[in-house]
This record gives sequence, C-alpha cells and structure tokens, in this order.
Amino acid sequence: MYIIYFLFSFLLPTQLGKHFFFDFSYLGGVRIDYLAPTLYLTDILTFLLILLNFKTVFFFFRKKIFLWFLILLFINAIFAWSKPLFFYRLIRIIEVLALFAIFKKQFPRYKNAIIGGFMFFVFVQSILVVTQFITRHSLQGIWYFLGERYFTLSTPGIAKASLQGNEILRAYGTFSHPNSLAGFFLLIYLFFLTNKSITNALLKYLTLALCSLIIFLSFSKNVILVFLFLNTWYFFKEKQSCRVCTLAKILSPLFLALVFLSAQTDPLSFQKRITLMIQSLTIISQHILTGVGLGNYLLAQYAFPIKYSYFFLQPVHNIYLLFVTETGIIMGVFIFVLTFLLLKKYRRNMGVLLILLAVLLTGLSDHYWLTLQQNTLLLGVLFGIIMS
Repeated sequence: MYIIYFLFSFLLPTQLGKHFFFDFSYLGGVRIDYLAPTLYLTDILTFLLILLNFKTVFFFFRKKIFLWFLILLFINAIFAWSKPLFFYRLIRIIEVLALFAIFKKQFPRYKNAIIGGFMFFVFVQSILVVTQFITRHSLQGIWYFLGERYFTLSTPGIAKASLQGNEILRAYGTFSHPNSLAGFFLLIYLFFLTNKSITNALLKYLTLALCSLIIFLSFSKNVILVFLFLNTWYFFKEKQSCRVCTLAKILSPLFLALVFLSAQTDPLSFQKRITLMIQSLTIISQHILTGVGLGNYLLAQYAFPIKYSYFFLQPVHNIYLLFVTETGIIMGVFIFVLTFLLLKKYRRNMGVLLILLAVLLTGLSDHYWLTLQQNTLLLGVLFGIIMS
C-alpha cells in the first residue's frame, strides 16, 4: 500500500497517456486534445486506489449533497451538445471526488509515503525545468515517459519570454503549458509552507525553494503575483519573534520575482483572453439556465470566427465563466454557495484558506484547474489531505 501511495504522489505531475480521437474530437478537420478521451498512467493508479478503498469511496458518494450535485449534472446532460463529451467529463469529476475521499481518509496513515512522493517529484521536476530553461528545448529520452512533449524554442506556438533582448523558453516540465506547471507547484508550495506536520526543516525548505524556482522559471505572471500576495500574507499572519527574518522572507522572493515579471511574454495574451471572455459571455446569454454541457465549451466557441493567423481554439481563460458556460447559472450558484460555505468553515485554517484562494485567484485568468489532468487531480488530492 505504501508504494502505491508513493508512486501516485510522485507521478501526479506527469501526463503520460494515450489519446483516443473520435468524430467529436475534431473541429474543422483539426484534432483537438481537449476533446479526446485520454487514459493516463495516473488514471490507472487512481482506479487501483479506488479498488483498495472502495468502501470509503462508496460511503462518501452516499451523502445527500452529491445526490443534488448529480441531479443537476444529469439535467445538464439532457441539454449537452455532445453526450460522449459530457459523460467523459463527468467521469473526470467523479475521479477527482474519489481521490478527495481517499486522501482525506488515508493521509494520516500514509503521510510519509505521500509527502515523500511529493518531495521526490519536486526535486526531479526542478532538474527538468532548469535544464529546459538552459538548453531551450525539451530533453526527451526517459522524460518522454513522464509526459514531456517534444519542443524547441522555434516550435510554432511555443511559450516564450524576452528578457533584456534575449529570447527565453518558458519552462514546461512535464506539463502541456508553463502556466499549468506554475499553478500546480504553487499549490504544492503552499501545502509545504502551511503543513506543520513536516518536521524535517531542511527537506521542507529545500522543497519550498525548488517550488519557487519552478514557478519563476515558468514566467507565469499571474501565478507569480498570486505567489507573492499569499506568501506575504502568510508571513504577516504568522507570529514570529524575529521581525527581520519575517521581512527577509517577504522581500527576498519579491526582489527575485521583479526580474521575472519584467520579462515580455506573448504580446497578444491579454487580447486573446478578453476575446475568449466576450465569446463566453455571449454563449452564456444564449444558454443561461442549462449551459452547453460539461466538456462542450469548445464546440460552442467554434461558432465564432478565429481572428488569428493560426488555429487558436482554447477554453476561456477563466474558471468561473468556463464552468457557467458549460453547466448553466443554476449549477454555478450551487457551486458558489458551496465555495462560500467552505471559506466560512475553514477561514481560520491557513492551509485550506491559502490553497483555496490560490485556485480562485489564478482561476481568474486561466482554465487549467478545470481542464488539465495534473491540475484537476491535484485539487482532489490536496483538499483531501488538508481537510483530513
């Protein structure tokens, strides 16, 4: 059992998987990964964990709140543009909730295996990220089996930055985009920062330092700003006798972050996000009660003309708009109330509060918490752990 929890925790940031492209996975003759059902290595490990914890998962889903949740979702299914995409996304939601139940129950028992897996993958990921940054291309080899995709600085559409006239490859790690990488390790950073049960100070602070390095090398401005805000808030709230030490913990990452924030990234990034938000609001106005169906956002967005010289089709970079577009305003209000009650209940728990705020703030300008494998599974795992 220990090895399974360790392996799952270690492999959580990987994206090794097999895509299955069906008729509904194509738009305009172009294969869309977001619309392709995918079997990941982490799915196989999740299935194994569910089998080993079947009673825990079964009793968790018997709660009344999930009955209402499923009722609202099946109403959404009736109006879904593509039923296969709806049920594929529903399976993903059930997977995340099952992981929440499992890690909430089992973390106290398998804490060392889980935290050890986290620490190990932070160390491994930091090696990959730094090497990608220095060499300005992917490494492949064994890294391919952890989900690293092939790319170089000249790959079309690759995420780049410019610093003092030098073109830089934003680090991808084993993720599909640097923003997804940064958001993932922001949550891991906050988990280690607020977890008082990690007694080995050297390993804890080494993990925090490596997570910070990964976040900075992603050049994800949104995540870096949220990182600075939550880091500052935490150290101001934390009672310490050494005020100079507290000030150093706040100012050191601030000065370092200013270097990375000064880099120029995609000049059309803001324009693209605004365009997607306007399109999303238009779709919401047309399907305000029922939405277009879980996982069906891109089908609705495809009706809008593409303004760019290349095929630009992505989910709206805002988890609130994306969720309401797909599920409708009724489900949106339902989830809003649950989130509010969660904030109210755990307002004095710094671990839950910071991680929840990190998701809510970074979700204002990106979509990976709802769409990408590593990030969605991490939500179930971490919230299960910090509420255990």
